Amino acid sequence: MCVELRENRKSLLMKKSTFIATIIVDTYANRLEEGRYRMYISRLKIQNYRCFQDVEIEFSEGLNVIIGENNCGKTTILKALQCFFKGSNTGSAMGIDDFNKGITIGEKPPEITFVLTIQSSKHEKAQDKAVVASWLTKLVSPWEATLTYKFFLPEADQKRYVADIRCIQDDDDRNSKKWAVLERHLKKYTPRIYGGNYESKNRADQEYLDKFHCEVLDALRDVESKMFTGRNALLKQVLNFFVDSDLIEKEETERETLQVQRNQTFESTSSSLVANMIERVSVSKIFELTEKTGAAVGGQPTLGGQLDESDVLSVLKLMIKKETGIEVPIVNNGMGYNNLIYISLLLSKFKMLVSSEMGENAKVFPMLLIEEPEAHLHPALQYSFLRFLKDEMDKQEISRQIFITTHSTHITAAVGLDPIICMNINALGNVVPAYPGKVFSDTADDQASKKYIARYLDATKSTMLFSKAVLFGEGLAEQILLPILAEYDGRSLDRSHVSMVRVDALTFKHFIKIFGSGIQEDRKKYAVSRRVACIIDSDPSRILHEAPAGKQRRWKKCYPFELDVEPELFEYKGVSGAVTNLLASLQGCDNVKVYYNSTGKGKTFEYDLAFENSESGLIFDGAFEITDVDGLDTSTWEAEEKEKAKKAASYLSYVEEGKGEPAFNLAEKLKENIKAQPRLVFNLPPHIKDALKWVCYDTEEEEVCDAQ
Repeated sequence: MCVELRENRKSLLMKKSTFIATIIVDTYANRLEEGRYRMYISRLKIQNYRCFQDVEIEFSEGLNVIIGENNCGKTTILKALQCFFKGSNTGSAMGIDDFNKGITIGEKPPEITFVLTIQSSKHEKAQDKAVVASWLTKLVSPWEATLTYKFFLPEADQKRYVADIRCIQDDDDRNSKKWAVLERHLKKYTPRIYGGNYESKNRADQEYLDKFHCEVLDALRDVESKMFTGRNALLKQVLNFFVDSDLIEKEETERETLQVQRNQTFESTSSSLVANMIERVSVSKIFELTEKTGAAVGGQPTLGGQLDESDVLSVLKLMIKKETGIEVPIVNNGMGYNNLIYISLLLSKFKMLVSSEMGENAKVFPMLLIEEPEAHLHPALQYSFLRFLKDEMDKQEISRQIFITTHSTHITAAVGLDPIICMNINALGNVVPAYPGKVFSDTADDQASKKYIARYLDATKSTMLFSKAVLFGEGLAEQILLPILAEYDGRSLDRSHVSMVRVDALTFKHFIKIFGSGIQEDRKKYAVSRRVACIIDSDPSRILHEAPAGKQRRWKKCYPFELDVEPELFEYKGVSGAVTNLLASLQGCDNVKVYYNSTGKGKTFEYDLAFENSESGLIFDGAFEITDVDGLDTSTWEAEEKEKAKKAASYLSYVEEGKGEPAFNLAEKLKENIKAQPRLVFNLPPHIKDALKWVCYDTEEEEVCDAQ
């Protein structure tokens, strides 16, 4: 068996070597071939680093937008990426606080591990394969290459560490003492990057790691100082590269002729400038003491020199030309605009790095890491800037991948669902990623839901991806009044980080898929883990058993007191089809719940509020007339309930003339009443009270009433 395994391993290695040799030959035969090509970072596994014990994050080709609450690991992901592609200094700077605090400190020294997977895409090229050839772990398409970063204590230094751990006695401070031992030995820890299967312990060649270029723009940035003049590294690099770049488009003979002419013109002009300056300097006065000191014996001092292109580029300043024609230094420009200019320069630098003009020094995989691009940017600028980045990523003309962390709903609105990675902290306190764009399967129904959300994922609705819980309501009145009604129940949607989102009755089903409801089982692992409450109108209805001549039978809404009154004429539904369909879509999803008036006496949000508060002057203030309602006399309800229904129906008729204004008026009265002493009583319908409890985490699942 062992012999067979060795032979199989030998055969695999030979196949891999042949494959690597082939793609290297192909690379150098086609190195300057034009065209789109892609490989991309598809996964990153993080172990024992900061807030991550053991988690794997999946990335998309092109743009990746990482969102989530504070301390959920957004910056940590970018730091881990930098450890591979920003040089060894990044890793060696790790301290004791970079170790996850949930790990167990024992005789085996803890390690920080990152495993990076690079995967091919349909637009691949041999040059990509050549760079990662020695890191390949999967040879068939799509091929995969793996890099493993380890921050560890070398074996030669572990003996002393084990001895120190064994010396610790069992007492209350044992754990803290173990951490102290780890911190003492931290100076001996070393970072190392391995390519391919980690078991082989093959160190990644720095030459190929250098083919990746990682540019970082952190949250606290001073961009002006990095691009003010040509002496600054970034601006100087870009200026040097783009000098005479217009000649690249011309034929070789014409290009060489023009280049010679430009060089001669510059040399002539620069020589004239230097000569002019030397003439203006009193050389004899400067060096008049050389005769007396005896320095002139070795030759008479004078002035000379030449002006190079780099000297001129160094004195160029980045200016902003206003519409008036006036030019001002960039330091006088707005900070937000300067951030955009800086990022534009970085992307211009990427063009330089991947250019064939760089020869063997050209980069294969430039990537941009941006923390909080919304800093100093107006919402409109945030939106347009991220739309630009998304379009550029789709074209693949500049950066191969961009990783962004953000708290901005305007940015998530600009990029759509697919690039978003939502970092969640689950009930156990562990950070887990979710992928809203991946919850949708390829079925027509799921794709219709995805397109619907993509159209309506504006800045208001995208707040649901940032909050701890989501409250869906189907009308303007709900959007206005529910946050205030929560205050009446001793809660606050703001303090509980609950996002209130208005949707239509038939579109609940689209939005709740993001949170794991109504999707295929294999897609639930991608869902965003949030408590979600859907408050929906019960809206009872009825339909004639027989349609009038020449007409079709149609379900029509009715009042709850009309239910089952004329069974010989009508068929009845206690709740609308929207409610039953929404309940059916839950499919055992525990974090999404539907709340509606299940008492048989409910209709709409406004009707239910009025029914529960039939004696309240906050609603019945004389602004509208209480009128008789058809069908109430034939109802079997008790007299008290009929009176409540009469008032509720009258209020519903009043608000249906224009729901916005009555809702705003009631909201103002409720706000004033909250501050009043004593406060007037205002009752919440039970299903609304339960929904607020759920999203504010004030109740356990089994305690929720009137929810399915």
